[in-house]
Amino acid sequence: MLFRLFTVLAVLALAVSTWILSSPAHRAATPGNQAAAELPGYYLKHAVMTDFDAAGVASMRLEAERIDQIGQGTEVALTQVRMHYLASNGQNWVIVGDTGRVESGGKIIDLQGHVVLRGESPDYADTAVVHADNLRYDVPESIATTPDDVHVDYGHYTLNGHGLKTNLKERTLHLDKVNGHFQP
Repeated sequence: MLFRLFTVLAVLALAVSTWILSSPAHRAATPGNQAAAELPGYYLKHAVMTDFDAAGVASMRLEAERIDQIGQGTEVALTQVRMHYLASNGQNWVIVGDTGRVESGGKIIDLQGHVVLRGESPDYADTAVVHADNLRYDVPESIATTPDDVHVDYGHYTLNGHGLKTNLKERTLHLDKVNGHFQP
């Protein structure tokens, strides 16, 4: 009889301890969270995103063949990128690149590979066309920069420089270490 009582208490203790240890609070969190961390982030195909100014007017439009979230973070990778800076005065700019990356917060866009920055104006037939290997665009300031070599075509004129700062709002372009070629 004592033996049966001991067996019943042992089974009861085993059942209680199994119930307690199998509760969600006692489960190891790493296997489930690891699986979630290894999942791919979102992606978009043929995406178009528009940024608006304080007055609600479109100020920038970003088009990409594909946008991929990098890991589980807030940065995204862009493929076949085309950005339109839409100025209120009609002087628009287009920036094209093979690939890009939008940093966390969306304030900086880095473009790489065959980057072209071109002005578009209804008032002028010829506008500057800038060629570079990479370009960094500061969205709030509307400034495009690169520390690398650039090639600028303006009508029949050609300028080569090393380092560029373009303020799209003010319609200014600053080159460092410039060499020019002018044909009549």
